[in-house]
Amino acid sequence: MPPRPALDSLQRLAEFGADAASREVGQRLHRLRNEEERLHQINGYLQHYERLAADAGQALTLGMITDRRRFTERLREAARQQQKLVVEEERRYQQQLARWREARAQALSLQRFNERRREEADEQLARREQRQLDEIGLRRTAGPAGTMGG
Repeated sequence: MPPRPALDSLQRLAEFGADAASREVGQRLHRLRNEEERLHQINGYLQHYERLAADAGQALTLGMITDRRRFTERLREAARQQQKLVVEEERRYQQQLARWREARAQALSLQRFNERRREEADEQLARREQRQLDEIGLRRTAGPAGTMGG
C-alpha cells in the first residue's frame, strides 16, 4: 500500500516542527551563554573591588571605604540577580531541548512509518508482478489446448 499524501504531509510538518524547535534550542543556548558571560564579568568586577578594598589599607578615608563597601554590595546583589537569570535561562534551555527531542522523535517515527509503508507497497507490487509472470509462464507451458507440452 503506497504512503498516502496525508501521511507525507504529516511527516513534512513534523520535520518542519523539529527544525523550528532545533533553531529555538540554538537561540536558547546562545542566550544562556550570554547570561553566563555577564555573570562571569560581574564576578570578575566583584573580585577586583574586593582586592582593592583589602589592599588599600589605611590610605583610604572613611568615606572612601564606605563608598567601596556600598559599591561592592551592589556588585554582590547584581551577581545574585544575574545568577538567578542564568538559572532561569538554563531551565528554559532544558525545556526547549526536551521539546526538540520530542518533536524530532515524532518526525523520525513518522518517517519510519512512511518508509515501512513504501517497502510494503514495493513488496506487494513485486509479488503481483511475479504472480503475473508465473501466470504467463503457465499459459505458455500449457499450450493452446490447455495441455502440457509445446
